Amino acid sequence: MVETPQTERAAQTSASVDFGLRPGMTVEVLTLENRLFFVGKVDSVRSGAVILRQARGDELPPVMYNREIKLRFFQGKDSRVLHGKVCGSTELIWKVDRLESKFLKEQRAFFRQRISVSVEGNCFRRSSRGVVARESRPCQVLDVSAGGLLLLSEEAFEVGDRMTVSGIRLAAGLAPFSFNCQVRRVGGRELGMVRYGCQLEALPPKEQDRLLQAIFAVQREEIRRQKEREGR
Repeated sequence: MVETPQTERAAQTSASVDFGLRPGMTVEVLTLENRLFFVGKVDSVRSGAVILRQARGDELPPVMYNREIKLRFFQGKDSRVLHGKVCGSTELIWKVDRLESKFLKEQRAFFRQRISVSVEGNCFRRSSRGVVARESRPCQVLDVSAGGLLLLSEEAFEVGDRMTVSGIRLAAGLAPFSFNCQVRRVGGRELGMVRYGCQLEALPPKEQDRLLQAIFAVQREEIRRQKEREGR
């Protein structure tokens, strides 16, 4: 039998049914260049196609039919990236099919938002040597994702050290965040300061959702300001 485009498409979608997507799951919807379209929720998964809504219930941006996009989400301790194409859309939903797994794990677990937040009164603790830092130290949060933080501090830490970072305000009107995290990467010292890549630990699902919403709020505000600068 000669496969028509319809049968070929059916074969593609039927082969992509089980990627771990589940109704209610939080999913980042990204361009191929990793720019955030929106943070969504999986409405349903049927015959290899996923129906997505905006996590806050807002209207979705317009999108061209057959546009290729990325979906990024957590599966266990790892993140997963799927590529797919938009096969239908309204103001409230996007339907994505022809899903294909590209990466089982990414170092940058979720969309990473650049910020610049000075944090006071952090409580640091050392796991690898069993020594508590002599006092709390201020640091600067340079970026944040649902998987980790990039910090700038004058304090000396090592890979494996743990710390608690509190009082992180990402958007106006939102309660500040407090995170437990572990140092996974240490940069070189410049002008007395060191950059630390930290992985978040034991972040409850509700708090993870709240963090994603805050990141999306920051992103949306940046888009609004950019449009104002461009006179749109």
